[in-house]
Amino acid sequence: MSYFSELAQNLRRRGCEEDQVLTFLCEVKDSTQKAGTTPEAEFGTPEEKASKHSGKRARSTGQATLNVFGFAGVCCVVVYAIWPGLFDFTNPVLSNFGGIIALIVLLIIGAFVAGFIDTRLPKGFEAPRSEVDR
Repeated sequence: MSYFSELAQNLRRRGCEEDQVLTFLCEVKDSTQKAGTTPEAEFGTPEEKASKHSGKRARSTGQATLNVFGFAGVCCVVVYAIWPGLFDFTNPVLSNFGGIIALIVLLIIGAFVAGFIDTRLPKGFEAPRSEVDR
């Protein structure tokens, strides 16, 4: 993962909105290009740089996505608890743990989707050529 993707992810986790993330990434990119150094040399790790900035503590899109997947999983558990014969599973494992299995699968899928959403670069930001080649 590139420095800018990690920085975007850390900023979103700290509550920054997309326009703030874009502005912050552009500032980092401009100052490293002017100095002729890498972002790591100029600012340290993405976690260190992001720790100096925080937003309104808004929920990131990835966190909201994970919440939706979790809610869908809990709904599966509730539906399966109320109507266990609804799906008519013949396998004993599925017949006993169908709702929990659905919850776990949805949480795993949600975690991957949320991770992808939070590590993407914002629209309008183009990483420097050296970062793209990584």
